[in-house]
Amino acid sequence: MKTLLTIILVIFSALAFGEDIFIIVNEKNPQTEISASKLAHYYFKENRQWPGGQSVRFFDQKDESETRKIFLEKILKKTSREVELFWIGQKLYTGNRAPLQLGTDSMVASMVSRFPGAIGYVSANFTGAPGVKKIELRKE
Repeated sequence: MKTLLTIILVIFSALAFGEDIFIIVNEKNPQTEISASKLAHYYFKENRQWPGGQSVRFFDQKDESETRKIFLEKILKKTSREVELFWIGQKLYTGNRAPLQLGTDSMVASMVSRFPGAIGYVSANFTGAPGVKKIELRKE
């Protein structure tokens, strides 16, 4: 029964988030999984440190990217316009800037590999790159 429940949870998680995107971190990051809410906290700079104290550096994809649309819809549950307005307000009132937007999965992977606290997301077609690892996106 416990095995069946585990299988159902894995299937539900795959359906909820799809296998449309993968979350990647620097290979030196000890994290093996992350929740959608924690990911959103890092993206919106509500939390700026990993549990071990390392500073988080989030890398985003370009606005026109299909991968970004999936990330915004399924993970952040926001539209591109809502996110844009959020970052305009942050820049005006706090000086915080939006995560750097990059044009391709390989560019995101390259930047994530350069910074120990880096995190980003890539398309399901991503096959891996030196210096980065995929981590599990888990349901809350």
